Amino acid sequence: VEQYRDLIYQNTPYSISSRVLEKNIQNIKRSDIVEYYNNIFNPENLIISINGYVDKDKTINELNNMFNKFSLSTSENNLFTYNTYNTKIPRLTTARQSTIKMNTETAWILLGWQVDGISNAKDFATLQVIDSLLGSGMSSRLFKDLREQEGLAYQLGSGYSPNVLRGSFMLYIGTNPATLEKAKSGLFEEIKKLKTEYVGDKELSDAKEKLLGNYILGLETNLDKASNLGWYETTGAGYEFNNKYQELINSVTDADIIEIANKYFNDNYVLSVVTKE
Repeated sequence: VEQYRDLIYQNTPYSISSRVLEKNIQNIKRSDIVEYYNNIFNPENLIISINGYVDKDKTINELNNMFNKFSLSTSENNLFTYNTYNTKIPRLTTARQSTIKMNTETAWILLGWQVDGISNAKDFATLQVIDSLLGSGMSSRLFKDLREQEGLAYQLGSGYSPNVLRGSFMLYIGTNPATLEKAKSGLFEEIKKLKTEYVGDKELSDAKEKLLGNYILGLETNLDKASNLGWYETTGAGYEFNNKYQELINSVTDADIIEIANKYFNDNYVLSVVTKE
């Protein structure tokens, strides 16, 4: 996974791994922490998300008292904006591949593409549905086609990480090293079908219902709800996005899926493989 992140995000903040942290954390001084805290962790950059049975006015007063000791600053160095980093995450223009050979009985393939972030709401919703359709659960295409029918997978699925500035969409499979090439071809074949064949009404409806059901289950606690609203607000989508989510997902059509699959799932992919020596 770390190899995959290095390839797809190309040495940007999104690719920072435990290896990078291990290498650099010993060089961080107390003065670095204080300076960063004073620049970033100030009221202008804070979003506080609260969910539950609370006295709103009292809570706001308490928060005002807590942060009134901070001096507000309009310095560009203190105001966080994603635009600062927008040009620092390059688009992939060619395929990037890497293979690690080691003593293992299971070969792993991670195949992924860069996609837009959450600010592109329609693409975000369509990619969510594609994720549900391809690799979520035992009713997904990957499970039925590559595991049940072909017997190629010990474990497999898909993953969509929208982020803000740039996201990624990934397929993964754990297989016998002897069937590595067949498994890889199977992943590419599933993508080809997605780009060229319309999804049936029932399959599309089932994928949406599964996605929305999991979304609701993920909002059972006050912490879940507060985290969800806070994330939407932090990303710039706005906390109201939670109310639009279901409508947005249900608006995705079979034509949208073909369009978005052809938009993103091209030859500019990342292929990360771990196999037997």
